[in-house]
Amino acid sequence: MKAKAADLAAKGVFIGTSSWKYEGWFGQLYTPGRYEYRGKVAKTRFQRDCLSEYAEVFKTVCVDAAYYDFPRREYLQGLADQVPEDFRFGLNVTDVIIIKKFPNVGGFGGEGRPA
Repeated sequence: MKAKAADLAAKGVFIGTSSWKYEGWFGQLYTPGRYEYRGKVAKTRFQRDCLSEYAEVFKTVCVDAAYYDFPRREYLQGLADQVPEDFRFGLNVTDVIIIKKFPNVGGFGGEGRPA
């Protein structure tokens, strides 16, 4: 998978997923030993560091954190520091923009929050 994803990225086709923090990928994409602390997988370590292992296979990912509020520069820089230069991020458009553009879309409460 890693070689195929890299080959596609070299041709300008970036494949990835909607997030990178899936513990269900242990043994398939993630190596549990990279995140162990005292013999157990440390969830905080995994959440903080797994993007770099994800980026060893995939060359793009969606950042859902941008939906409710655009992320701070420090957060975005922290993500960028974990991936190679040819990695691409896709960010969800904030609900503030979506609600202004599509105010009559059903299913939303105040300020575009799910009802």
